[in-house]
Amino acid sequence: MNRFIDRVELVAGLLLLAVALLTFTTVMLRWLFSYGLPDSFDASRLLLGTAMFWGIALAGFHNRHIQVDGLWEMAPRWGKRAIDIFATAITLGFMLLFAWMLKDKVISVYASHEQTFDLRLPVWPLYAVAALGVVLAAVLLLLRLTRLALGRRVDTRAEDEVADV
Repeated sequence: MNRFIDRVELVAGLLLLAVALLTFTTVMLRWLFSYGLPDSFDASRLLLGTAMFWGIALAGFHNRHIQVDGLWEMAPRWGKRAIDIFATAITLGFMLLFAWMLKDKVISVYASHEQTFDLRLPVWPLYAVAALGVVLAAVLLLLRLTRLALGRRVDTRAEDEVADV
């Protein structure tokens, strides 16, 4: 399972790298040659959204998203586990709903033949990859919820990294 999570992390990182390279290239072309890269705005917008959705999948699994832990910090060990299970279940429910709605959006964009402005490339593949990121978020949250419910360690790699330091 850790190899699967590593691959999700790799794809999210590569998507973010693609956004950074595209933005840098566009800026340099405009600055040096007064030339705009065709569809750079559309591509960077769609890639950034896709990278965010894949990042949401990882943040949910690793429990590294923005949170307020005042009540959790004061709770006993069993209370912390109960809060974690409840919060993960609620987040999973919303991610499943989000994935369901994005499925409809991908179908809608595909049916409308929406294209980029300059090169007229279809945009539905990037919408589909973004939706896949939300589906992965739901899958990873389900994995996290299962591990929490069974009392297993959720993120074994994070503890291994601390031990290596």
